[in-house]
Amino acid sequence: MLEPIDDLPAGCFGLHAVGTFTVDDFTTYIEPEVDAVVERHEKLRLVLHLGDRFEGFGDGAWGDLTDGLRHIHFHRGAVVTDDGHLSAGINVLKWTLHGHVRTFHDRELDTAIHWVST
Repeated sequence: MLEPIDDLPAGCFGLHAVGTFTVDDFTTYIEPEVDAVVERHEKLRLVLHLGDRFEGFGDGAWGDLTDGLRHIHFHRGAVVTDDGHLSAGINVLKWTLHGHVRTFHDRELDTAIHWVST
């Protein structure tokens, strides 16, 4: 399940992952927002928080997420997590993405939001 991150600066989109991140979460929450950004000819500013309430990716969700993100033009994207394996995976994946993507620790959520919004 994904919950919106409240009070983000204009032009930013952010989600907290709670429980298991599923393919349905991707198609319900992320795809429509990405489609709207593309339709407005803007670049995506995304914060994805995979914090202590995140329990992992469900069947196919990591593949859908990473495949979908490879076709998006980011201004900036931040993945916020204390999971070293996820950070390492994102740091490898970011070389295949269009735009600036960084990982941040949970305690740096506000820093990540500020970075994405600039």
